[in-house]
Amino acid sequence: MARVNHVTAPSSRVSRVLFSFTSVVSVVLAGTAACSSDVENAGVPNPDGKDQGAECVDGSECKSLTCTAGKCTAVVAGGNPTDGIKNGDETDVDCGGQAAPKCADGKACNVAGDCESSSCIGGTCKAPSPDDKIRNGDETDVDCGGTKAPKCGVDKGCAGDDDCASDACSYAKKCVEFKSCTGHFGGDTCGAGETGEAGAKHESCCATAQSSGGKRIGKYHVTAGRMRAFVERFGGNLKQWAQASPSGWNDDWTDILPGSMDEALFMLGPNVKRGCSISQQGKGARTYWQDIPGETSDFSKDVLDEKALNCVPWHLAQALCVYDGGRLTSHAENVAIMTNDGDNTWPWQFQDNTPYNASQHPADERLVHRYSYATPNPPANLRMDGNSGPLDRTFYVAPPGRRPKGVNKIGIQDAVGNMLTWANDGVRRFSYTMSWENHEKLTDMKSWPPQGSNGEANGYYAIGARCIFE
Repeated sequence: MARVNHVTAPSSRVSRVLFSFTSVVSVVLAGTAACSSDVENAGVPNPDGKDQGAECVDGSECKSLTCTAGKCTAVVAGGNPTDGIKNGDETDVDCGGQAAPKCADGKACNVAGDCESSSCIGGTCKAPSPDDKIRNGDETDVDCGGTKAPKCGVDKGCAGDDDCASDACSYAKKCVEFKSCTGHFGGDTCGAGETGEAGAKHESCCATAQSSGGKRIGKYHVTAGRMRAFVERFGGNLKQWAQASPSGWNDDWTDILPGSMDEALFMLGPNVKRGCSISQQGKGARTYWQDIPGETSDFSKDVLDEKALNCVPWHLAQALCVYDGGRLTSHAENVAIMTNDGDNTWPWQFQDNTPYNASQHPADERLVHRYSYATPNPPANLRMDGNSGPLDRTFYVAPPGRRPKGVNKIGIQDAVGNMLTWANDGVRRFSYTMSWENHEKLTDMKSWPPQGSNGEANGYYAIGARCIFE
């Protein structure tokens, strides 16, 4: 029995030793696993977050605590943008580098991307300034626009008119030279080809050509869209605009201008002007779109805004040209445009000597005359005037520049055709230069209203306007 007991005791001790060894190994292994996890997550700002490249809404979802463009960014070893320590690739405490937020002004930086201002100079983030050659702060383009930088020049980015030296920010958020050409339709849709057509060559409807006398002449007749930009900017109260006595404006004319949108629409509406009613009885053409029961055009506002403006009173046409910094062309200037300073009978003859014969060439590609232009894609419900064509005669009025073969020697379009032209020589005077209807070319100037029609409102469906700048 003693022998047996002697043998049993060591077995018990061995078991206890083995148990102790096993426990130690388990603890060691557990400790090793814990150490491995700590190593793996070392420098991970948010160990429970999503991996690099995972979709995110904000940085709190990501291991890196940074979400850019809807994706978690990479974790930069050692960096934690919330620990109050400059670590990882941070350039200052909890800012700069790839994973931390951008640094405020005065913080350390390595590159512009480390800074909220995008300006890192001498290793320090600098406040935005209008000479740092960076678009920052509330600038709308590099070193211009916003509340602190100078105003922007033409073609620079803008958020509003106040950002531009020209006081004209376009629909495309670019500064343009002329305030009436800030819209799209009738603002930059002038030239060859139809809008949306492959190969169309459009430009600003306020583009100018240089005359031999050094003046800048509008390449195109004023569009309905340009007048709309003018009227709508002032809510129709053009008296308010004129009361500042803009350069070139005669203060004696101010009381004639509209003082409200209703008055402006009345002046640009049918208003008993000849040919300006587009009702069933009127059979006219009026390109300034407005919603008038029984007088609303068959064409949309966008389509009409592209077209040459007609049915516009002389004073309103003059006001628009002054608004853009110019005036109406004079009769002598209109004749010079039409004849290339007296050298030709027709404007295109500086390069194409063939004449125009209305009876033989009713659809001559050099001018819009005798109903030779047709608005593309007319509405299915276009009203018809029996067999004589559309009742809404704006169908025949072209957007300026659609007949590029008729250009004169300095690049002016529609020097004849499409519209007769108001003249600067006196109130209600116009040059008889041909129109889209049946008016033939004459070199004299008429007064409006014509003799025998006293009391008739000032305007006509075949008279438009062109501006000139000294």
